[in-house]
Amino acid sequence: MAAPGRKTNAEKPSFQSALQKLTEGDRKLSNSEIAALSLAGPEDQALFKGCWPDVAAEVKAGLLGRMEELAEDDATLDFSALYRVMLADDLPAVRAAALRGLWEAEDPTLIRKFIPVMRSDPDAGVRAAAAEALGKFAMLAEHGKLRPEAEELLAASLLGVFADAGEETVVRRRALEAAAYLSRHEVRQAITDAYDSGDPELRAAALFAAGRNLDSTWLDTLLDETTSELPEIRYEAAAALGEYEDERAVPCLIRLTADCDAEVRLAAITALGKVGGKLSKAHLEELTRSEDEAVREMAAEALEDLAEAAGLLSGEIETVRPVDTEEEERYWDGETYAG
Repeated sequence: MAAPGRKTNAEKPSFQSALQKLTEGDRKLSNSEIAALSLAGPEDQALFKGCWPDVAAEVKAGLLGRMEELAEDDATLDFSALYRVMLADDLPAVRAAALRGLWEAEDPTLIRKFIPVMRSDPDAGVRAAAAEALGKFAMLAEHGKLRPEAEELLAASLLGVFADAGEETVVRRRALEAAAYLSRHEVRQAITDAYDSGDPELRAAALFAAGRNLDSTWLDTLLDETTSELPEIRYEAAAALGEYEDERAVPCLIRLTADCDAEVRLAAITALGKVGGKLSKAHLEELTRSEDEAVREMAAEALEDLAEAAGLLSGEIETVRPVDTEEEERYWDGETYAG
């Protein structure tokens, strides 16, 4: 029997109590207090919007990091309403973090919020983050999940930023990579323009974009670039070849698993796990006995990917839920994804 006056269960934190701690400069919010900020309703959003400017910069940074960690571990947590408020923050680091936090959100109204940020935010890093965030919607558009006018707006905005020679290269790069999901002639031309630009960073972006666009005419170029003198180019070529899943790439990828650059080696190993085939599997098994711990671990993960893919193809994996066509149509209805 509990002693009189002693609480047997801690009182669950409220949105208001957690927010009060933030405005008081408390950097030690518990996980439960941060979780209380999830799924903020309209009243809570208004309260947060009024108080957030008064939160100290170092407290904001700590909170954002914790929110990201907790959301990765618990899919039920949703801080998107607060991230929307943070898009107007004075600190570039906060605005960029908010854009990253909204990556999982599929609300098409965000398109018209992200585009002005990509075009005119005073910080290049934030503009690049906004362009990257728009890639999610380009992917949805390519799969027919957005209305045609939304796709047109995305394509025009992303390609317009890429074509702006006065823009920072990192922003142009992210805009091209985001647009690459769209199988449109003007997108394929932009990828070619980036590759032909002579700028190593844009050439790398073109190879990355080719891995998203999956235009078959790029395969030979990707194979050739596995011998580039630049590690970043070899890395992007290897990663893109994994997306093509063409076994003609296997000999080149096997060679890259012995590359002098560690990141290139790991990219090639991952790509072998995506391409598959007997030769890939045999080489990955050999790499699990490597003296390099990172290589061993990556090879083991790649073999797991191969085994999972083989199970899916053979129908042996029973945990995959069949697609409910009616449910999918309700989720992607035209009213919700109007653009």
